Amino acid sequence: MTTPLNLKAIFGIKLKRLREARRYTLTDLGGRASLSASYLAEIESGKKYPKAERVLQLAEALGCRYDDLISTSVDPEFDALQGFLGSPGVRDFPFEMFGVSAGDLLKILSRSPAEVTALLRTLNDMARQYNITVEHFLHAALRSFQELTGNYYEEIEAEAERFTAELGILAPSRSMGKALRHWITTHAVSGIDETAIGQRPALRQFRAVRLAEPRAELLLNPALTESQKAFVLAREAGYVRLRLGARSLTTPPDREDSFEQVLNDFKASYFAGAVLLPRTAMAADVRKLFRQPSWHAESLLRLFDKYDVTAETLMYRLSQIVPGEFGLRVHFLKFTENGGPYRLVKQLNLSELPVPPGHAASEHYCRRWLTTRLLQELGDWQHRHPKKAPHPVIGVQLSRFTDGTDEFFCMGLAQPMPLRPKSNVSLTLGFRVDPAFTKAVKFAQDRTIPHTIISTTCERCPLDRDACRDRVAPPTVYQANLARQDRARELELLRQER
Repeated sequence: MTTPLNLKAIFGIKLKRLREARRYTLTDLGGRASLSASYLAEIESGKKYPKAERVLQLAEALGCRYDDLISTSVDPEFDALQGFLGSPGVRDFPFEMFGVSAGDLLKILSRSPAEVTALLRTLNDMARQYNITVEHFLHAALRSFQELTGNYYEEIEAEAERFTAELGILAPSRSMGKALRHWITTHAVSGIDETAIGQRPALRQFRAVRLAEPRAELLLNPALTESQKAFVLAREAGYVRLRLGARSLTTPPDREDSFEQVLNDFKASYFAGAVLLPRTAMAADVRKLFRQPSWHAESLLRLFDKYDVTAETLMYRLSQIVPGEFGLRVHFLKFTENGGPYRLVKQLNLSELPVPPGHAASEHYCRRWLTTRLLQELGDWQHRHPKKAPHPVIGVQLSRFTDGTDEFFCMGLAQPMPLRPKSNVSLTLGFRVDPAFTKAVKFAQDRTIPHTIISTTCERCPLDRDACRDRVAPPTVYQANLARQDRARELELLRQER
């Protein structure tokens, strides 16, 4: 797709190549075309796109056709560059959020297009090898944005408070779902249907579908609990109240085409969490939890009962409240498992946790992590009691990595996935153990809490089988690194001896 971003870049690259092929300086070309050298520099850097009459002046000065300059095609060697500029991840990416303007990016691209193209081809090869899609790129950008901003957004919190005040109902309340339905059908859609998705087996993985044609309608999966429906409704309200444009029309998203869409979906979900779990009430409950001298799983279960939300909604809301209201560095991990390998499907990392790279490298996550341990415990219980519905498996753990001194305190739970009974999910909220954490969280001193030495993946772990009976794969990466170090030492000794 051709956009203003890659139009400017392509034109700038063509102009620079033609100018340099004729050995003209910017001043030389400016004199021939009756244009200033500074204006030409802005065109070549992708900041400006000239009007038709000036394109004609440049074509005459360079001795080429007008169509050659305005054509969006480039030399084959620049195919990767053109594809990069037109990709959804770049086309709609708000570089300004990260302190980089589109002009800065284009300046880099146009300065050395051949070198940049070579780099992009390398990155494309790596992306194909590890099956990295546009969605992976967009979500990585979203995580970076969240980590830069502390995952706490005062403007969304304030709008959620104004919204609930207008509803006249503050969570937790059993009347919240009814009030949300009335608001949605008054301000967002003409109707809510709870049968259509259930009649189409291929769509049962979706919690909701938003239809715009022929009339605005919200379809809810009939298998959802009332609390899950309330979240979907609050999320729909978020799109309206926050005036969000690009968005997904299914939950979870069927496709993601731009960073704006991914960011807007995140903001709407944040709004829903803030409506159902108000920051003032949540902060008070978290403060009470933190002041307990010892850990009790029942305290976490009471929060689920009080607010009547899903485990993921509560745990992820904690990853917003704790940094924003308590100033602690946290991480959130969501793992899934359905009889195969464990998969890390969602993460937030404000605590600088060494997140295991196992999925991308086809490695095996450390089985001593709280999140994988809880999945194992849940799976074992299900195997012993195949006809019983399990309760959530809840646990805490204090962990230290084999190659460092940093400690992390984690609390989490595992349970069957909603709408996917043959799959399990674990949700973990972790904290970096530092003076602020030990001051705020009294139960962290509870001596009954397990202390565990962990690694990232089995392949990278230095512990032998006697030290770790949880190992499920040999330490191939660790041994390869040791062999590489041995070769480096021997080479150095050889040089010294000669």
